[in-house]
Amino acid sequence: MNPTCENIIKINEKLKLLNKLEDIYLTIYNRIKEEYNISELEILLKTIDKTESLFKSKEIIYDDFLNSFKYIENENTQIYFLVYSKTEKDNNSIIKELPKLKLALEFYSSSLYNKYLEKSIHELSIIDPVTGAFNRSYLDVYVDNILSISNREQKKVGFLKIGVDQFKAVIDEFDYTIGDMILVELTNTLKESVRISDIVIKMSEDEFLLILLNVINETNATIVADKLINNFSQRKVIIDNNTSQTLKKTICVGMSIFPDDATNIDDAIKKADIALYEARNIGRSKSYKYSEENVNTIDFF
Repeated sequence: MNPTCENIIKINEKLKLLNKLEDIYLTIYNRIKEEYNISELEILLKTIDKTESLFKSKEIIYDDFLNSFKYIENENTQIYFLVYSKTEKDNNSIIKELPKLKLALEFYSSSLYNKYLEKSIHELSIIDPVTGAFNRSYLDVYVDNILSISNREQKKVGFLKIGVDQFKAVIDEFDYTIGDMILVELTNTLKESVRISDIVIKMSEDEFLLILLNVINETNATIVADKLINNFSQRKVIIDNNTSQTLKKTICVGMSIFPDDATNIDDAIKKADIALYEARNIGRSKSYKYSEENVNTIDFF
């Protein structure tokens, strides 16, 4: 076998073994930088309706010499490698080695795209398609790790169960489209109101779970709950563009703290659920912290 082809295949096999897309991008960049003396690399993925920048080695100076390579992955998707060189001499060197570079990128693009698809399918399996929040599958796979870290570092985790007040009335009066708009608005409110490290999960039709990492105490969780209630009460959903009719809704929040109230994730969620039930019994826009002392006084029926 031609030594060049053999080397390309060897690198490509290495790419297939990498788990992270970022590692694949960097391996491709470092390899062609070393072998073909390029300065920078940008990788784009283009579909019918969008162009996504997958990788950019650094802030590219666009008056550098550019060579563009397109590889068709399927009838709707192409991957572009934009290869930059700083001097005409370097660019001429790339042109001289063009057949080898094209062959290498053809192999690499296939491995890159397969990993991209794998990641996309995985994300689809853990993301709620309506709201963009995580779904219960994410909870099943990842959250046990959070509790393990919490135990090891002796840090508390807050579990906030959030429900839309009178959500069924929205569906009855309007429709599921308006209901979905309410849920999207709530998801955005939750994400904007907490840290990027906190986790928003859609649990059921109108209920969400917010996992607060490293909470100091229950007072800290209560402050967050009241902030969520206040922020969402101010959000408006436009339900008729012609009349500018808007709809405002409210939420209730139930809270439990790990490990104060529970020893495992199922128990923590169950107790946050009990607290949410009690908050809703009190009225709209209410929060309630789970308490073992009060649990026997809660009337579920």
